[in-house]
Amino acid sequence: MPQSSARDVPARADGWRPQDPVLNNLIHKCIEDAQRRNSETGSMTAFFGGGIVLMILGVILAVGTGSPLLAMIVVVVLAGGGLFYAGVSTPSPPADPMRVLDVLGGPGNLPAGYLVYAPAWKAGLTELLARVTDRELSVAVRLCREHPGSIADLIRLVLAAEQHAHEHAFGHTVTETDVFRVAQRATTEWARVSPTTMLSA
Repeated sequence: MPQSSARDVPARADGWRPQDPVLNNLIHKCIEDAQRRNSETGSMTAFFGGGIVLMILGVILAVGTGSPLLAMIVVVVLAGGGLFYAGVSTPSPPADPMRVLDVLGGPGNLPAGYLVYAPAWKAGLTELLARVTDRELSVAVRLCREHPGSIADLIRLVLAAEQHAHEHAFGHTVTETDVFRVAQRATTEWARVSPTTMLSA
């Protein structure tokens, strides 16, 4: 069942968080750059749109009154007032969270351990994992430190493990423990044969 409400950043029982300063700083920089870029884009659109409207108004006033000087004064006063109002009252449009980490291939491309890193949730994980159930997320969080792949890889593994558990339930209800057991076996084997992990513990 899809997750419909906003959820908090998940935490592991042992309190572990990824400690890669280079990647942590890169995520923070991507968030800052996305907010700045979005703010500048919104401001420039408003600026050019306002400029075009004022230019048309100036031409109409100049032709209507026969006084280009009066039209220019009115346009300058309106432009100053409009810029002041826009600077004071216009909020920055929100950045598209799914595009914040494009330089890294998107939020799903982060190492699995970043499933429990709060800034990663600000940078698109909330949207990426919106349809992942609480049980699936809970299993993924328990495995994220050991998993050698990306967040997207880990989520695919958990979904496959849940499917496998349902196929082999033989009449009993599938629990989180059943899903975790299947996913843990696959993670352990994957970590054993993987030449490198995406994130060192």
